[in-house]
Amino acid sequence: MPAAPASTRFPHHATDRDSAMRVVHIVAHKGINGVTTSCRTLISAQQRHGHEIMLVTMPGGWLTKQDFPKPLEIIESHLKTRPREIARVGYLIRDWNPTVIHCHASKANKYGLVYRVVAGSPVLTTAHARKRQLPFAFLRAVIAPSTQTAQFHRRNNLVPAAKIAVIPHPISDVISSGTARAKCREELGLSEDEFVIGMVGAVDKRKNQIDGLRILEKVLSRHPHARLVVVGNRGGEGTMPGWAELLARPSVRDSVILTGHRDDAVSLIESFDTLLSTSRIEEGPIVVLEAMALERPIVSYAVGMVPDIVRDGTDGFVLSVDDVCGAAERICQLIEDPDLRERIGKQGRLRLLQECGERKIIEQIDAAYERVARAAGTWK
Repeated sequence: MPAAPASTRFPHHATDRDSAMRVVHIVAHKGINGVTTSCRTLISAQQRHGHEIMLVTMPGGWLTKQDFPKPLEIIESHLKTRPREIARVGYLIRDWNPTVIHCHASKANKYGLVYRVVAGSPVLTTAHARKRQLPFAFLRAVIAPSTQTAQFHRRNNLVPAAKIAVIPHPISDVISSGTARAKCREELGLSEDEFVIGMVGAVDKRKNQIDGLRILEKVLSRHPHARLVVVGNRGGEGTMPGWAELLARPSVRDSVILTGHRDDAVSLIESFDTLLSTSRIEEGPIVVLEAMALERPIVSYAVGMVPDIVRDGTDGFVLSVDDVCGAAERICQLIEDPDLRERIGKQGRLRLLQECGERKIIEQIDAAYERVARAAGTWK
């Protein structure tokens, strides 16, 4: 394709390993979820490491209301696939003179594809989901949060291995205060004597919380004081056949708390004794990292970045998808052995900071940015 007219080209912004970068994040999610929370953590970390940030995101979105370490440029857009809006956002980005454009989610990737093809822009994306989409093959790089994610995009979106960087989401050095635990338990009507199994995420087939009910039922047969707290939007319950029936069983119903959507989901994790994740497909999941940061032992199916980071039996418990009996047994072990619970919680946090610590992840992402900026060359 011929070079874009000079008036539409993005200016070249040189990079240096020790210099700050100017990073545009295009985020096509409005509410709080794994994408937006991971973007908030990444943007905050990048600011602490000296980078300047422009954020392009939905009007009134959750990210626009967050307190970041430093001021940042915000452009609000519904990111609709309309030439005039794509051009408006593109010219604002061009005039800001960015080092790279980092896209997050499908609508953002479409904008990135246009800027890549028309203006030769240095655009990359984080693959927050496993979808068959054209932009992945044409953007200059894809950051995959896990090995599983990378394999999917190589196989289904024809992304060359050389263009994929497996980089987990960064995590901030969160420290449990102890006060949030007592407050949250009081709010939820839970006593300190009850063992709380927590699950966080939209209640649906992918997150597979129905397995959480099955696991709880088995745990209750040995430990009647166990409780399951499920945090997340309940709009997808109908996608799990048998959910309502299982929830209504006398052996389960009085031991489950469904909170619905909560903006303070991270605070609620402090009230848990263990974090249970039974997702069938994940790229993160972010909640596992948040729980590990708070020294909560995790019991998780082997999806997303979990098998990349968590060593089974050392930093947490990792099981095959659908291994309900195995997950129930691991939770019973945690209930019966407080020392094991404390040891795995502490080791999980240490492992997390080693593998997903802010400095390490920012250095890896910076290296990806530099490769993308160099590949853009004169940005024809």
